[in-house]
Amino acid sequence: MDLLSEKDVERIYHVTDQLQLHRDWVVVPLGCVAEAFEIVQPDGKLLMRPPGGELFEPWFDGLASRLSELDLTRTARLGTEDPLKPHFPRARGTRGYLEGPRKAI
Repeated sequence: MDLLSEKDVERIYHVTDQLQLHRDWVVVPLGCVAEAFEIVQPDGKLLMRPPGGELFEPWFDGLASRLSELDLTRTARLGTEDPLKPHFPRARGTRGYLEGPRKAI
């Protein structure tokens, strides 16, 4: 079984960064497949399964153009909150309890 190297994965993420895609929404399993594909899953995440060995470079060379043809409107963009991440109130620590209420100056 062929596996992607760290360099290969970083090259793939570089392409998705140029498209302003949130890295948490780009799924690249390390195991290579014989038939490569790129799809947008129902939850909006982009799944890419690249081929291994000498087939990787030709696949990578056409990656940007294939991704630009996909409907990525449901995929989160860089600089935005992850829509699937639960939103919890921010922790404020014990400062407010120890100092009491703040007074306007």
